[in-house]
Amino acid sequence: MNDPREMIDAFTASANAAASGMKKINTELMDFGKTRFETDTSAAEAIFAAKSMKDMMALQRDFMVSTMEAYTQEATKLRELTMEVTNEVMGHLPKPVSL
Repeated sequence: MNDPREMIDAFTASANAAASGMKKINTELMDFGKTRFETDTSAAEAIFAAKSMKDMMALQRDFMVSTMEAYTQEATKLRELTMEVTNEVMGHLPKPVSL
């Protein structure tokens, strides 16, 4: 790829893929944040409304377990999405020229 126009087109396509990918990642983070806020608020209300210390501890334990699972799933999803975006961005770039 020695033609400057081809290189500009490749870098433009790469930049557009990067922008689109960042939008996907941002949307995912915002959706996760909204869900966490709603879930955390609901859990806090349930914990404060508990009738006994035993019930409160059980609710808090369940909350912690589900929260750790949710963050683990989200981290996996973000890792996969980041790899997808990276591969898409790099797919538009020219391969190194070997001599």
